[in-house]
Amino acid sequence: MNARKLLFLLLLMNLSLQTFSQSDIESQNEIEKVTEVVLESKETKTTSLFFTFGPMLMINTDDSTKSAPSPIMYSLGFGADFFQDRMLFCEVRGSFFTNYYLWDGENAQIAEVENRTATALSLMFDITGGHKWIYGLNQFSLHGGLGVLARFAFLSFGIDENDYGGTLTSTAKDDVSSINSWFYSNANFLYPQISFSYLRFIPQISQKFNFGAELRTYFCVGSMISSDFFDSMIFSLSAKMQF
Repeated sequence: MNARKLLFLLLLMNLSLQTFSQSDIESQNEIEKVTEVVLESKETKTTSLFFTFGPMLMINTDDSTKSAPSPIMYSLGFGADFFQDRMLFCEVRGSFFTNYYLWDGENAQIAEVENRTATALSLMFDITGGHKWIYGLNQFSLHGGLGVLARFAFLSFGIDENDYGGTLTSTAKDDVSSINSWFYSNANFLYPQISFSYLRFIPQISQKFNFGAELRTYFCVGSMISSDFFDSMIFSLSAKMQF
């Protein structure tokens, strides 16, 4: 009787292992089929949309007694890649962030919360071109181009337009006007850039979903003209989702 029970248990275990093994093979085959479809679509797909979000560091080399240390902002971006089926692709992207500024009589300076005069809404608009390398489910890209930083400053909350400004003769309202003028003078709004990104295709979620990260480095033309190369440089590290 015990021998029969043992034999029955062995047969049952064998059947279970065969069932699980067959299930694993079928699941693996399904994943491979989906992966093949994804890779084939990547070779023929010409346009993709994406979203980015993450921190940005703006370098400030000016005197810390009249401006804030290099600030960290957080941005939310969106854009699209074009001509992905060609050797060189084109990317268009916009990213939004905010910052505080004050006026020192000559330049708009990054400000801390307690010393701010203006709050600036900022939109970095990028147009870049580059090349992509695809290795299985992994995609790497290197590209460069030009960014245009559109900024608009207004009086920060709690600041009265008649408060003292950055000079003996100016008011806070005057300083906001000077800050807005400075944004678009001497090429302070032009930012050449280089970018590197990595994406991983995730066919288990969607045949169009890719997730990874990108690193962008921006150089301010205005700072180059004024011989202060590193001032106002921006480093952006973002998570990236592509569809």
